[in-house]
Amino acid sequence: MRVRTLIIVVLLLLTATQLSAGDRSNVRAMGMGRTLVAGSRGIEAIGINPANLAAAGNSAFSLGLAPAGLRVSTELFSYDIYQSYFTGEPGTTAGGSRKPKYLTDADKNDILSSLPDGLAETRFDVEAMPLGFTISAGRLGGLGAAVIEHAGALLELPKDYFRFFLFGLDSAGSRYVLDGTAASAWWWREYNISYGIRLRRDTVGIRELSIGVGVKLLRGYAMMETDHYTGSFGNSRIGSNQYQLNAQFDYLTRRSGVDFLDEEKNEDFGPFPDPAGKGTGFDFGINAQVRPGLFVAASVTDIGKMEWSENVVQTEGRYKLVIDDPFKEENTDSLERAVRGTNSPGKAFSVSLPTTLRVGVAINSSEFTGLKFLPGRMLIALDYSQGLNKSMGNTTEPRVALGMEYRLIPLLPLRTGIAFGGGDVPRWSAGFGLDLYYLSLDVGTENFGVLFSPKNFQMFSFAAGLRLRF
Repeated sequence: MRVRTLIIVVLLLLTATQLSAGDRSNVRAMGMGRTLVAGSRGIEAIGINPANLAAAGNSAFSLGLAPAGLRVSTELFSYDIYQSYFTGEPGTTAGGSRKPKYLTDADKNDILSSLPDGLAETRFDVEAMPLGFTISAGRLGGLGAAVIEHAGALLELPKDYFRFFLFGLDSAGSRYVLDGTAASAWWWREYNISYGIRLRRDTVGIRELSIGVGVKLLRGYAMMETDHYTGSFGNSRIGSNQYQLNAQFDYLTRRSGVDFLDEEKNEDFGPFPDPAGKGTGFDFGINAQVRPGLFVAASVTDIGKMEWSENVVQTEGRYKLVIDDPFKEENTDSLERAVRGTNSPGKAFSVSLPTTLRVGVAINSSEFTGLKFLPGRMLIALDYSQGLNKSMGNTTEPRVALGMEYRLIPLLPLRTGIAFGGGDVPRWSAGFGLDLYYLSLDVGTENFGVLFSPKNFQMFSFAAGLRLRF
């Protein structure tokens, strides 16, 4: 019971607090701005580009030792806004305790101006690969298998929530529009088997050509989505000192989860519960070496959907209220029902996987003629990513990233990258590795730039993992 309650609380917190699936647990790529479609090899290629399993540069065998990545980000307030307006002011007492800060209208408008004009997003993503390995067999191609855990949450809030929080109901009348409010959360596991094979060598314009496919068996453990939400509320004057509250709501949410997440069922937590959702997904990829050290690649990943059929509950609200006396019990009850909605058993529903198109190039300086003069080894990668839906935190806004890995000291690869788009502000990534040939340790982050601009801190990102290869 304690474990179940804890998990429910954590999920609720996350819901109240991007991303293409597959690249959070790819630690090396995270340090390079998530540039990975052409340059990833071994277990890094699983879920990203299965063709890379057969491309040049793979080890005969690689094993991932639970690489994992975490990201939390928000568009609500930066650290600078929080520190300026929500931590009080220096006090005048001998102890120096802080006193409350009273916000002026100028302060409130400054806070509002820091929010996006549309929906402000708060996101959480975590991804881990408890088990993953690849085998490269030369002309027979490359085979990879992995178990990957995906969990995340997304909350979208319009600006009027915060306008109401700061200004309240105006004596001259006011109206706040909450359209587009949405909350979603997910937890699912994929069992991925990927295969890549090399088709051609030394043909006109292409030295090597590899293609690959990945098949994933999907098991879902928790899902919540907002089907639609429109709402507004405000006040209007109906007399010299009398007002009425006007509110209307129309929304529908669905959720499905395993038994131990249901408070009405006395089920204990287990690592392999009976799933609440099932599905099948596919990845397709291609990789071409057009010149020595120059690779061009493309992939489409997470094609498919999941059907959620267990413990389905839908919450629905459709109300139009006019309240002139908030102290009447029936008015209070009506307002509470409008906000909380009504729960009822729901029908099975399907959710698409976060399908993503990736196109990219990668250059290896030790093989590319124009860069052989550089000391050590450098990998330069450029990726274009395009989400094809908005499912499970995915975005349809394109993303472009440039990344680099430099091995001036062979056992200490240094990585950095910069990314634009994808529904996010420009991000500067960084990472490093400790490469001991058979064993490597990798660390990466997407918000390295916060070290130079801590006042703009709005995201935490970190990934780490160990790999064995032979």
